[in-house]
Amino acid sequence: MTNYGYTLDVAAFQPQAVYYDFWSKWKARGVKGGIVKLTESIWYVNEYAAGQIAAIKHEGLAVSGYHFSRFRGNSYQAVQEANFAIARARQVGLPQGAPLILDYEEKLGYRASNTQAAIAFLKCVKAAGYRPVFYSYSGMANLWDFEAIHAATGAVMWIAAYPTLAGVTSPAMGYFPGISNFICAWQFTDNFYGEHIDGSIDLTGVFTGMTQQKITSGGHLDDCHFEDNKLVVGGWFASDKANGKSNHYIIITDDQGHELARQSVALSPRPDVAKAFPDIPGAGQSGFAAKFDYTAAMAGKKLRVYFRYTDDPAGNGNAVDYTSLADLSKSAAYLDSMSVSFGKQLHVAGWFASDLSIGKQHRFVILFDAAANRELQRVKVDSAARPDVAKAQSAIYGSGQSGFNAAFDYDASLVGHKLQIIARYSDEEHGEGKYVDYWFDPFQGPSMPVLDGKMEQTFVAHDISLSRQQDGTLLVNAK
Repeated sequence: MTNYGYTLDVAAFQPQAVYYDFWSKWKARGVKGGIVKLTESIWYVNEYAAGQIAAIKHEGLAVSGYHFSRFRGNSYQAVQEANFAIARARQVGLPQGAPLILDYEEKLGYRASNTQAAIAFLKCVKAAGYRPVFYSYSGMANLWDFEAIHAATGAVMWIAAYPTLAGVTSPAMGYFPGISNFICAWQFTDNFYGEHIDGSIDLTGVFTGMTQQKITSGGHLDDCHFEDNKLVVGGWFASDKANGKSNHYIIITDDQGHELARQSVALSPRPDVAKAFPDIPGAGQSGFAAKFDYTAAMAGKKLRVYFRYTDDPAGNGNAVDYTSLADLSKSAAYLDSMSVSFGKQLHVAGWFASDLSIGKQHRFVILFDAAANRELQRVKVDSAARPDVAKAQSAIYGSGQSGFNAAFDYDASLVGHKLQIIARYSDEEHGEGKYVDYWFDPFQGPSMPVLDGKMEQTFVAHDISLSRQQDGTLLVNAK
């Protein structure tokens, strides 16, 4: 096996890796590349990544990036994590064609689903113009099928196995974990030179070569949102295999491949794509966009969105596709305010939007006794315009008309009780039938309003009664 040099992988645990002298020291020890943690799951970013990448480049070393996965065999989440990692890679300056590694370390799930999720992630990486690499521990080989991953994506493997936990300066090749013919590098220690940092030997030049892979195909689903009752999708796709395929379509299917809609589209200019991917033919005219009627058949599903070039005017025939996933099972809500009035009413206001609300034109707000697990009151409400929510949550159906206001009868018997507000869309006028709910967090029933003995409150009532309480205050009942 050939030693192309060593490589270090760094994360936020190595903030010193933003300094040039950090890498110059390791360069003198035979390190020829650096691998930087970019992201984890769909929420974490390494804030040092841009500086670490810049320092690696400054010292003339090859640079790669990795994503620490949390999708546990879930192919849909794998695509979301891939898109998150790709966006961050571009933001922090990971060069096109550089390795972007799937770090798979979760010792959970089933081999088949884990393998398919890894394939989904690495296909996105490849389509985005980065080199797909799969990383894991040799002891986890029963949790994934790397030969299947390689066959589907062309990914190579970066394998981890530590013969010793002591500090080492070179690998003990007699312990090499040769579980595949497609291993590109071996992470042989987490204590390189006794400095408690991960060290790998590059066996193929993937992590230490300075040449960039030529990218000839790529795409991305940039946008998926709602405008009234329309589902709007947009993005780009260009490929060297699109030659002779002058018909362009966007096709939507469910996750089983059953077609729900298709549209013939005209391509739009994408100078940004042409700049980022100069080797892809047609990249400058690769924009795809369409509006589809949103239907109940789409709601609640993980849809596949195909951007297609084909030689068939009907959209079939000899075709080349780029496929993305769109989640239409989203819901979001917020309770803006809650107050108790002197009229013995509990007032609540907020918003609730859901992709599953299509066809459910009746809206209700429910007061629920969380301790007794029973409904107390149900109020039918009208939808209220919420342009602020439409702006912030355009990816959720009905967000522009998601507002609600409701008032419940309320008295001292509910004060301190564990209560809950439920917002509901229903297809039945009394709130039963098919419905989708959002359960807000439980709360303690608020106190009745009490005057402080200084401020005056004037109101009109038809009847009033007074009774003195033990603490000397007066309990006023008015109607």
